[in-house]
Amino acid sequence: MVITIDGLGVNGKSTLAKRISNKLNFKNFNTGAIYRCIALQIIENKLDINKIEQVLNYIRGMEVDFESDKIYLNKRDVTTKIRTEQISVFSTKWATIPKIKEFVRSFQKDFIEKNDTVMEGRDIGTRIAPSAEVKFYLYSDFETRVKRLWNQNKKINIEEIRENLKIRDDLDINGGNFVKPKDAIEIDSTNYTLDEVYQIMINEINKVIKHNLN
Repeated sequence: MVITIDGLGVNGKSTLAKRISNKLNFKNFNTGAIYRCIALQIIENKLDINKIEQVLNYIRGMEVDFESDKIYLNKRDVTTKIRTEQISVFSTKWATIPKIKEFVRSFQKDFIEKNDTVMEGRDIGTRIAPSAEVKFYLYSDFETRVKRLWNQNKKINIEEIRENLKIRDDLDINGGNFVKPKDAIEIDSTNYTLDEVYQIMINEINKVIKHNLN
């Protein structure tokens, strides 16, 4: 069984995917983390993004593992390293490069063929798993998402957060990363807590599981 969660950044997709996968004992594939790990590899190893074949040759050998709340890149815990604003912006920017997108999509499709999976991202229910049994699309208004980021780190100026999020959204939408699934269950999380959104999603998943058993 495959469950997809689509939507722009800062809508709780990663946290919700993790909780749902734990609840169902499914694999949790964090698509955003893959792009972030690629960005970290490029930056740390001073790779030239304009030499795309060299970059691809390097990242094809990387190993990414998800264990509980940790993300491991080549057996190294990079959970904190990939959550910086620099990585956020560059991972979104470089995710628009066709050959990097192709590499990640191939990796994703191979993964869901082998595992019961909860997978989140920006084009999962359309390009990666169009036949997923349950699809969600999460969204909320822009200023709510800005405040969520600011609450995570109030040391950062809120105007800087606002500008960076706008850049990320523009890159996603205009770069072709973001595709809204037409057949997804839509949830506006603007006025909901994560716990409330989680319960809505679990209820919908249980309906499908019950239907499949009958």
